Amino acid sequence: MEVSPLALLGIFLSGLALNLTPCVYPMLSVTIALFGGKSEKRLGVAFGKALLYVAGMVFMYSFLGGFAALTGGFFGAILQNQWVLFAISLLMFILALSMFGLYEFQAPSAILSWMGGVRRAGNLGIFLSGLFVGIFAAPCIGPPIVALLAWVGQSTNPASGFLVFFVLALGLGLPYLILGTFSGLLSKLPKSGEWLVWVKKVFGVILISLSLFYLSLSLYVDFLPFVVPTALVAGGLYLGLLDQTGNKNAWFQRIKQLAGVLSILAGIFILFAKPSIGVVWESYTPGKIVSAKASKKPVVIDFYADWCIPCHELERYTYSNPEVIQTLEPFVRLKVDATNPNTPEALEPIERFEVIGVPTVLFLDPSGKEIPNSRITGYVPPAEFLKTLKTVQTEEKGS
Repeated sequence: MEVSPLALLGIFLSGLALNLTPCVYPMLSVTIALFGGKSEKRLGVAFGKALLYVAGMVFMYSFLGGFAALTGGFFGAILQNQWVLFAISLLMFILALSMFGLYEFQAPSAILSWMGGVRRAGNLGIFLSGLFVGIFAAPCIGPPIVALLAWVGQSTNPASGFLVFFVLALGLGLPYLILGTFSGLLSKLPKSGEWLVWVKKVFGVILISLSLFYLSLSLYVDFLPFVVPTALVAGGLYLGLLDQTGNKNAWFQRIKQLAGVLSILAGIFILFAKPSIGVVWESYTPGKIVSAKASKKPVVIDFYADWCIPCHELERYTYSNPEVIQTLEPFVRLKVDATNPNTPEALEPIERFEVIGVPTVLFLDPSGKEIPNSRITGYVPPAEFLKTLKTVQTEEKGS
C-alpha cells in the first residue's frame, strides 16, 4: 500500500484535530508546564523538552503503525470472512458510541497512576509521557486510533504503516512543540467548552461511517459508492443543524452551521458527480483466456476485493491515468472479484494462477503464459505501473 500525499495531509490534519477533543485540549497547559518555557532564556531548554515529548509520541505511534502493517497479510486473509467484517463493523459502531458519551474508553486506574509518577521523572519522564500519551487520552483518541490501525492493517508494507502513524503523531505533537517552546501563546487559546464535545462527535460520525463501510462488505451489499456521500450529508445535517452542542455561543453555532452546509453540499456533489474515466474491464472466465490465445492477444488480469483499500486506490489513481488506459488498450482486460474467494468464479483463477492476496495484477503473453517477473501485488502509482507495462511489452515482443 502506497499512501497518497493527499491522504497523508488528511492524516496530519486528523492528528491536529485530535488535540481538540475534551480529553486532550484541557491537558495542553498542564503538559506544557513540564517544559518550563516561560522565560526567553529558557526557550532552548523548553524546545528540547517539547521535542523529547513529541519524539516519544512519534516513536510509539510509528511502532504501532509498522507493526499493524507487518501483520497485514494475516489481516487481509481474515477479511475474506464476512463474519470478521461484521465484527469489525460492530467494533467501529461500539467505538463510535464512546465518542457520543454513552460510555468511556479508558485505561485501568493503576496504569494511569503509574504514568502520573513517570511524568515527574525528569527528561526521561517527559519522553515516556509522550510515549504513553495515548493511555491518558484513550477516552477520546483511542477509538480513532483503533480505526486507523484497522485500515493500516490491510497493508503488507510496514514502511507505509510506519509513515501513516509517523505523520499522525507529527500532527498530534505539533501544538506541543510550538506551545511548549512559546508558552505565552497558551493564553491566546480558546477556553475549553462544549465545542470540544462537538469535535469529539465529529470523530464519532466518522467511525459510524467506517462501521457502515464494513457492514456493506459483510452483507455483500453494493453500498460502497454511497458511504462517503451519505456520511457527509447525514453528518452535516446532524452536526451542523440538529445537534445543540455549543449553541449558546453564537459564533460557534454559525461555524457549525457553515460546516454542516458545506458537508451536505460536498456529499451531494460526490453523489451526483460523473464517474471518472478509467480502464474498462470484463469479468474473468476461463473461456476468455482461450479466446485471447486464439486471437494472439496479451491478457491482463486484476484480482480485487471490495474490502481491499489498496484495490480501490489502484482503481482510483492508477487505472484512471490516461497513459495507463492507452497502454492497456491492446490487452484483453479481465477482473476477478475475490471479495468472497470461496465462490467457484473466484476460486478457479486464484488456484490456477496461485494468487495469495489482493490486489494482484498479472500479465499473460499471447500464448497464454504468464510473463516472468511482471506480477504486481499491492498498490502501485501510475509511473511504476507503466514501468512494468513497458517491461511486459518488451518481453511480449521477444517471445
